[in-house]
Amino acid sequence: MSIDIYYFSGTGNSLSVAKDIAAKTGGNLVPIASVVDNDVIDIDSDVIGIVFPVYYTELPVIIKKFTGKLANIGNKYIFAVCTFGGSAGYSLKSLRRLIEARGGELSATYRVHMPQNSFPKFFENHARLYSTWNKQVAKVVRNTNERKHGEFFQHILLGPFFILVDYSLSKMKGTYKKSFAKLSNAAPDLEMDELIHLNDTSFNLIEKCTGCGICARVCPVNNITMTDNKPVWQHHCENCLACYNWCPVKAIRGGIAAKNYYYRRPEIKVTEMMKQRNDY
Repeated sequence: MSIDIYYFSGTGNSLSVAKDIAAKTGGNLVPIASVVDNDVIDIDSDVIGIVFPVYYTELPVIIKKFTGKLANIGNKYIFAVCTFGGSAGYSLKSLRRLIEARGGELSATYRVHMPQNSFPKFFENHARLYSTWNKQVAKVVRNTNERKHGEFFQHILLGPFFILVDYSLSKMKGTYKKSFAKLSNAAPDLEMDELIHLNDTSFNLIEKCTGCGICARVCPVNNITMTDNKPVWQHHCENCLACYNWCPVKAIRGGIAAKNYYYRRPEIKVTEMMKQRNDY
């Protein structure tokens, strides 16, 4: 059984999860950013996993683009793992529809709570969240080997509560859209994905920027170029906050991140983040 684990990650949570699954299944780890610009993404493996973070209760733009190019998936076992700081929202439902539109079936889904990467949650115990996932990964591996179908890691008693939370958050999309338009000084009638791309207009630098270029190299979608040793954003941002959180001197301000709050997965190295693209 051949397995490919496709992943997208900004601050390392989804990369860490994808690495764990690949290591324990003997799967091949594939950065989505390295294939998403292909005209067609032809799947040769028997099993594919898709690991991604949830943004604003939905799929990242890059995941929509990636899924829309998948080919030869009609007879594949496909599973997805979403990582989230607040809620899985409608991300997995959206992914299911996109996969079905390509002639495939999303066989198994997993929701994994991870630390928030854009604002502090003082009640959130990072070590506990990591430990919980370390116990959960065995079930992902077992279910994959046995080709099980279903929605997993949903608390039986709290299930109805989380359905209500997901529904409530989905109703906030209009609020998100207005705030993004304000943040980027863009027309509010633009599509949500366009506004997300333009949110990088709100980033700015402080004097301590050294021109090291790490922000450009760590950006998974090649959204930053260096001009006169300073980053210039190109307005196809994913809002993953990789540039913000991986800056070694914390020289980037603005965006959706709370002031003076930074997060990146402790065991993930910056060089691993750089490898998401083909050019590094």
